[in-house]
Amino acid sequence: MVASDHRSPLRVLLLLGGLTIAGCAHHPAERVMEPPLDDPLLLSFEEQRQTIMHLLEVLSQKEALIQQLRADQKSQVEELKESSSQAARAEVKLRRLATEADVASQLAEVEVGLEMLRATLGAAHKASLQLLAQQLLEMATASFRQAEYSVASDLAAQAEQLIVMLMDNQSVSETPFKVAIPLKIKVDSQLHRQPSNHAAVLEVLQKMTPVVARAYQGRWLHVETEVGGSGWLMAERVEVP
Repeated sequence: MVASDHRSPLRVLLLLGGLTIAGCAHHPAERVMEPPLDDPLLLSFEEQRQTIMHLLEVLSQKEALIQQLRADQKSQVEELKESSSQAARAEVKLRRLATEADVASQLAEVEVGLEMLRATLGAAHKASLQLLAQQLLEMATASFRQAEYSVASDLAAQAEQLIVMLMDNQSVSETPFKVAIPLKIKVDSQLHRQPSNHAAVLEVLQKMTPVVARAYQGRWLHVETEVGGSGWLMAERVEVP
Protein backbone atom coordinates (compact mmCIF):
# COMPACT_ATOMS: atom_id res chain seq x y z
CA MET A 1 0.00 0.00 0.00
CA VAL A 2 1.39 3.26 -1.09
CA ALA A 3 1.82 5.80 1.65
CA SER A 4 -0.24 8.89 1.11
CA ASP A 5 1.51 12.33 0.64
CA HIS A 6 -1.36 13.92 2.39
CA ARG A 7 -0.31 15.44 5.68
CA SER A 8 -2.71 16.38 8.40
CA PRO A 9 -3.06 20.07 9.25
CA LEU A 10 -1.54 19.42 12.65
CA ARG A 11 1.49 17.84 11.12
CA VAL A 12 1.88 20.73 8.72
CA LEU A 13 1.70 23.23 11.57
CA LEU A 14 4.30 21.29 13.53
CA LEU A 15 6.50 21.20 10.48
CA LEU A 16 6.14 24.92 9.93
CA GLY A 17 6.78 25.55 13.60
CA GLY A 18 9.98 23.57 13.43
CA LEU A 19 11.14 25.49 10.41
CA THR A 20 10.37 28.74 12.12
CA ILE A 21 12.35 27.73 15.20
CA ALA A 22 15.19 26.55 13.04
CA GLY A 23 15.10 29.78 11.09
CA CYS A 24 15.20 31.82 14.27
CA ALA A 25 18.17 29.84 15.46
CA HIS A 26 20.10 30.56 12.31
CA HIS A 27 18.88 34.19 11.95
CA PRO A 28 18.75 35.93 15.35
CA ALA A 29 16.87 39.25 15.67
CA GLU A 30 18.87 42.28 14.62
CA ARG A 31 20.00 44.65 17.41
CA VAL A 32 20.75 48.38 17.19
CA MET A 33 24.52 48.63 17.10
CA GLU A 34 26.18 51.52 18.95
CA PRO A 35 28.83 53.37 16.95
CA PRO A 36 32.39 52.56 17.95
CA LEU A 37 34.16 54.99 20.24
CA ASP A 38 36.60 55.92 17.52
CA ASP A 39 33.83 57.05 15.18
CA PRO A 40 35.27 59.99 13.05
CA LEU A 41 32.09 62.03 13.52
CA LEU A 42 32.34 61.80 17.32
CA LEU A 43 35.98 62.77 17.17
CA SER A 44 35.06 65.76 15.02
CA PHE A 45 32.53 66.98 17.59
CA GLU A 46 35.05 66.55 20.40
CA GLU A 47 37.71 68.44 18.47
CA GLN A 48 35.25 71.26 17.82
CA ARG A 49 34.34 71.43 21.51
CA GLN A 50 38.00 71.61 22.50
CA THR A 51 38.65 74.28 19.88
CA ILE A 52 35.75 76.37 21.17
CA MET A 53 36.96 76.06 24.76
CA HIS A 54 40.45 77.10 23.66
CA LEU A 55 39.12 80.12 21.77
CA LEU A 56 37.04 81.17 24.78
CA GLU A 57 40.14 81.00 26.95
CA VAL A 58 42.15 83.05 24.45
CA LEU A 59 39.32 85.60 24.23
CA SER A 60 39.25 85.91 28.00
CA GLN A 61 43.01 86.51 28.06
CA LYS A 62 42.73 89.12 25.30
CA GLU A 63 39.96 90.96 27.14
CA ALA A 64 42.09 91.05 30.30
CA LEU A 65 45.01 92.39 28.27
CA ILE A 66 42.83 95.08 26.69
CA GLN A 67 41.60 96.17 30.11
CA GLN A 68 45.18 96.40 31.35
CA LEU A 69 46.24 98.41 28.30
CA ARG A 70 43.34 100.80 28.79
CA ALA A 71 44.31 101.29 32.42
CA ASP A 72 47.93 101.91 31.44
CA GLN A 73 46.85 104.37 28.75
CA LYS A 74 44.65 106.27 31.20
CA SER A 75 47.54 106.46 33.64
CA GLN A 76 49.86 107.75 30.92
CA VAL A 77 47.32 110.40 29.89
CA GLU A 78 47.02 111.58 33.49
CA GLU A 79 50.81 111.74 33.81
CA LEU A 80 51.03 113.68 30.54
CA LYS A 81 48.40 116.14 31.72
CA GLU A 82 50.23 116.62 35.00
CA SER A 83 53.54 117.16 33.16
CA SER A 84 51.88 119.68 30.85
CA SER A 85 50.38 121.49 33.83
CA GLN A 86 53.74 121.63 35.57
CA ALA A 87 55.39 122.95 32.41
CA ALA A 88 52.68 125.60 32.03
CA ARG A 89 53.08 126.70 35.66
CA ALA A 90 56.83 126.94 35.23
CA GLU A 91 56.38 128.99 32.08
CA VAL A 92 53.98 131.35 33.87
CA LYS A 93 56.49 131.76 36.70
CA LEU A 94 59.23 132.61 34.24
CA ARG A 95 57.05 135.22 32.57
CA ARG A 96 56.39 136.84 35.92
CA LEU A 97 60.14 137.16 36.38
CA ALA A 98 60.64 138.39 32.84
CA THR A 99 62.99 141.28 32.31
CA GLU A 100 62.60 144.14 29.89
CA ALA A 101 64.97 142.48 27.42
CA ASP A 102 63.13 139.15 27.62
CA VAL A 103 59.73 140.69 26.92
CA ALA A 104 61.10 142.88 24.13
CA SER A 105 62.47 139.76 22.44
CA GLN A 106 59.15 137.94 22.94
CA LEU A 107 57.16 140.79 21.40
CA ALA A 108 59.49 140.84 18.42
CA GLU A 109 59.01 137.10 17.89
CA VAL A 110 55.22 137.43 18.03
CA GLU A 111 55.32 140.30 15.55
CA VAL A 112 57.38 138.19 13.15
CA GLY A 113 54.98 135.28 13.62
CA LEU A 114 52.01 137.51 12.83
CA GLU A 115 53.69 138.77 9.65
CA MET A 116 54.43 135.20 8.59
CA LEU A 117 50.80 134.33 9.23
CA ARG A 118 49.60 137.12 6.99
CA ALA A 119 52.02 136.08 4.27
CA THR A 120 51.00 132.42 4.52
CA LEU A 121 47.24 132.75 4.78
CA GLY A 122 46.70 136.06 3.04
CA ALA A 123 45.47 139.33 4.48
CA ALA A 124 41.80 138.48 4.03
CA HIS A 125 41.94 134.88 5.30
CA LYS A 126 40.51 134.48 8.81
CA ALA A 127 40.62 138.24 9.26
CA SER A 128 38.75 138.09 12.58
CA LEU A 129 41.26 135.73 14.18
CA GLN A 130 44.23 137.63 12.82
CA LEU A 131 42.68 140.78 14.23
CA LEU A 132 42.33 139.09 17.61
CA ALA A 133 46.02 138.15 17.64
CA GLN A 134 46.93 141.67 16.49
CA GLN A 135 44.86 143.22 19.29
CA LEU A 136 46.54 141.05 21.91
CA LEU A 137 49.94 142.00 20.54
CA GLU A 138 49.04 145.69 20.70
CA MET A 139 47.85 145.30 24.29
CA ALA A 140 51.11 143.53 25.13
CA THR A 141 53.10 146.36 23.57
CA ALA A 142 51.15 148.95 25.56
CA SER A 143 51.81 147.07 28.82
CA PHE A 144 55.49 146.81 27.93
CA ARG A 145 55.70 150.55 27.49
CA GLN A 146 54.26 150.97 30.95
CA ALA A 147 56.94 148.62 32.32
CA GLU A 148 54.30 145.96 33.13
CA TYR A 149 56.52 143.21 31.84
CA SER A 150 54.69 140.22 33.29
CA VAL A 151 51.37 141.43 31.87
CA ALA A 152 53.00 142.15 28.53
CA SER A 153 54.53 138.66 28.51
CA ASP A 154 51.15 137.00 29.22
CA LEU A 155 49.42 138.93 26.46
CA ALA A 156 52.22 138.18 24.01
CA ALA A 157 51.93 134.48 24.88
CA GLN A 158 48.20 134.59 24.20
CA ALA A 159 48.76 136.23 20.84
CA GLU A 160 51.42 133.67 20.01
CA GLN A 161 49.04 130.81 20.78
CA LEU A 162 46.39 132.23 18.46
CA ILE A 163 48.98 132.49 15.70
CA VAL A 164 49.91 128.83 16.25
CA MET A 165 46.23 127.93 16.23
CA LEU A 166 45.72 129.65 12.88
CA MET A 167 48.76 127.92 11.42
CA ASP A 168 47.55 124.58 12.80
CA ASN A 169 44.01 124.91 11.48
CA GLN A 170 43.91 121.26 10.39
CA SER A 171 44.42 119.86 13.89
CA VAL A 172 42.10 116.91 14.53
CA SER A 173 42.65 116.56 18.27
CA GLU A 174 42.20 118.90 21.19
CA THR A 175 45.32 120.99 21.82
CA PRO A 176 45.52 122.78 25.18
CA PHE A 177 46.72 126.35 25.41
CA LYS A 178 49.71 126.83 27.67
CA VAL A 179 48.18 130.11 28.79
CA ALA A 180 44.43 130.59 29.23
CA ILE A 181 43.04 133.34 26.98
CA PRO A 182 40.33 135.60 28.46
CA LEU A 183 37.81 136.54 25.79
CA LYS A 184 34.20 137.67 25.40
CA ILE A 185 31.39 136.59 23.12
CA LYS A 186 31.12 138.84 20.08
CA VAL A 187 27.62 137.72 19.05
CA ASP A 188 25.04 135.38 20.62
CA SER A 189 26.56 131.94 20.16
CA GLN A 190 25.71 128.31 20.81
CA LEU A 191 27.98 126.40 23.15
CA HIS A 192 28.37 122.84 21.83
CA ARG A 193 29.30 119.66 23.66
CA GLN A 194 31.82 118.77 20.93
CA PRO A 195 33.68 120.83 18.30
CA SER A 196 30.98 120.40 15.66
CA ASN A 197 27.90 122.29 14.54
CA HIS A 198 26.03 118.99 14.71
CA ALA A 199 26.96 118.36 18.35
CA ALA A 200 24.46 118.88 21.16
CA VAL A 201 23.95 122.50 22.23
CA LEU A 202 24.63 123.02 25.94
CA GLU A 203 23.49 126.62 26.12
CA VAL A 204 23.40 129.91 24.23
CA LEU A 205 25.97 132.46 25.35
CA GLN A 206 24.79 136.03 25.07
CA LYS A 207 26.86 138.78 23.50
CA MET A 208 29.51 140.23 25.85
CA THR A 209 29.56 137.07 28.01
CA PRO A 210 33.12 136.57 29.32
CA VAL A 211 34.77 133.22 28.65
CA VAL A 212 38.23 131.73 28.99
CA ALA A 213 39.69 129.68 26.15
CA ARG A 214 41.56 126.60 27.39
CA ALA A 215 42.19 124.65 24.20
CA TYR A 216 41.47 124.50 20.49
CA GLN A 217 40.76 122.01 17.73
CA GLY A 218 40.79 123.31 14.20
CA ARG A 219 38.68 126.50 14.19
CA TRP A 220 36.98 125.62 17.48
CA LEU A 221 37.78 126.89 20.96
CA HIS A 222 37.17 124.97 24.16
CA VAL A 223 36.00 127.63 26.61
CA GLU A 224 34.84 127.94 30.20
CA THR A 225 32.23 130.36 31.46
CA GLU A 226 32.17 132.30 34.71
CA VAL A 227 29.49 130.00 36.14
CA GLY A 228 31.54 126.86 35.53
CA GLY A 229 30.09 125.74 32.21
CA SER A 230 32.34 124.54 29.42
CA GLY A 231 32.00 123.61 25.78
CA TRP A 232 33.04 124.42 22.24
CA LEU A 233 32.32 127.40 20.01
CA MET A 234 33.68 128.82 16.78
CA ALA A 235 36.73 131.02 17.22
CA GLU A 236 35.22 133.71 15.00
CA ARG A 237 32.56 134.37 17.65
CA VAL A 238 34.88 135.77 20.31
CA GLU A 239 36.91 138.94 20.72
CA VAL A 240 39.30 140.59 23.14
CA PRO A 241 37.56 141.90 26.29
